[in-house]
Formats: sequence, structure tokens, C-alpha cells
Amino acid sequence: VINHGVSLPSAADEYRKALEHTCPIKNGFPQLHLILLGTGPDGHTASLFPFHPLLDEAKEWVCYVEDSPKPPPKRITFTLPVINNGQSVAFVSTGEQKKDMLAKVLEDPSINKKEYPCSLVNPTSKALYWFLDEDAAKELKSGKPVS
Repeated sequence: VINHGVSLPSAADEYRKALEHTCPIKNGFPQLHLILLGTGPDGHTASLFPFHPLLDEAKEWVCYVEDSPKPPPKRITFTLPVINNGQSVAFVSTGEQKKDMLAKVLEDPSINKKEYPCSLVNPTSKALYWFLDEDAAKELKSGKPVS
């Protein structure tokens, strides 16, 4: 549970401490069994937004965002090393407003991955799953996402 009565840095630190006490540590990061993510039409996931400096964070487990382009402006988030250390990572993405972004992320290897942070999710376990509804998958050439 996130403590809303503390500063963002304190909330991130409390979350990290909770992870230390509840998750096995592998490769220096907590290893969650399943990380379930969504993605916004802009390609953000968790609270990792396009071109945000947190996309380059390599040491911290949980960070805070004070300038989120989406409400709420203040958030805490897992970093990519934590997400990519998950045993299994799954995305659930629905809606026609995401179809163009998903076609780029899932089928265009030339995209700028920092423009679409969800494309930076690449678990070391290789267990990455995408669950899309028909509207979100409309622009996929293959008819289904590949990971």
C-alpha cells in the first residue's frame, strides 16, 4: 500500500523496502512472479513516459515522477530493470486509440524505443505476453502480436 501521507521520495523508499522484504532478489533487483502492465496510447507503461529521464535509470528499483504528462502529476513507479527482471511480464491493452502505437511497437523494429517506453520491456526470462482486444489489434499486419 502506498503511503499518501509522505513525500514522493519517501513513498518510493518505503515501496523499495517492502519489495526487499517480500520478493526474492535476482541480478540485484526484486524478481516478481508476474508483472501485469497496461500501456497508454502514447506508449507509456507503468509511469515511464516517452523520452523521460527515468527510462535510463539502471540502479534504482522504484522512482518517483513529479511531472507526469498524464494525471496524476505525482507518482511512483517501478524502473525498467525491475520490470525486465520479472519472471513473466504481461500487457493488457484495449481500445482503438492504441492501434497505431501497438502496430509500431509490435511490428516496426526501427522505432525509437524511448518514444514508446512499453517497447523497452524485454524480460530477461523472455516471458513477455500481450493481450489485446480486436480494436487494439486492428493495425497489426500479422493479425496477432509477436513478442
